[in-house]
Amino acid sequence: MKPDDKKIWEKLTDSNDRWRKKKKGKEDYQTINAVIDANTTKILSNLQSKGIIDSITGTIASGKESGVFLATLGPKGKLICEDLSIESPIVIKVFRTSTLNFRSIEKYISGDIRFKKYSKKTRNVIKLWVEKEYRNLSRSTLAGVNVPKPILVKNNVLLMELIGTNGIPSPLLRITPDEATEIMMITILDQIRRLYQKADLIHADLSPYNIVVKESIPFLIDMSQSVISSHPRAEEFLERDLNNILFYFSKRGVDTPETEIIFENIVNNSPDSVKEIIL
Repeated sequence: MKPDDKKIWEKLTDSNDRWRKKKKGKEDYQTINAVIDANTTKILSNLQSKGIIDSITGTIASGKESGVFLATLGPKGKLICEDLSIESPIVIKVFRTSTLNFRSIEKYISGDIRFKKYSKKTRNVIKLWVEKEYRNLSRSTLAGVNVPKPILVKNNVLLMELIGTNGIPSPLLRITPDEATEIMMITILDQIRRLYQKADLIHADLSPYNIVVKESIPFLIDMSQSVISSHPRAEEFLERDLNNILFYFSKRGVDTPETEIIFENIVNNSPDSVKEIIL
């Protein structure tokens, strides 16, 4: 855990109750360490007091959009996760409340019939963005796509399953060159196909940076931007996802099929598997 993260977490058990004041001052919305602001601290404190989480034990990643933390479950959290077949520790994803760029994400929200009306106020957009990832993960899980199972969402905080072994997060595809095989490529393409055909979703930002590999099984992560197939730019996003994946494997010496062939197989709901097409 980073020193700043530890200091923030210690505040959750502090005896002072400055979060209870009725009027919020500027300090309540000032982002601490660019990820956890006062409002987020209050949410985490509430999750702890309810017994859903016990403690944050480390930082997994910190990106331009969010910070990802490792956390142990509290008594209530264990009961919730037992029903979901999720073990402790879990992942807490905290979306940044001060640096999320509305213009960069608006193209993934506008045109999605699930979100026809939405406020463009910053905090409302962030809340919607997090809710969108929760719903996309839920939808993908039900469709049998390899993604982290979502647990719950609260404002800019998302709790979900950790993809890892013995509490250690699994690595990203981009840092596991030994996994750049034809079998892995086919498996990922089949996941893209299942995501589209069974969950009616396109990831829309898929790359080796958004795929985690556990025991040679790929899991798709970071799905806030994922859109349904009726989105006006759905086919553009699907083609981009395919190009990103095929380019990555091609650069590593894997024989790759033409994007158009896989694209047609997916959107036309072909009964042939990706493996059958390639081989």
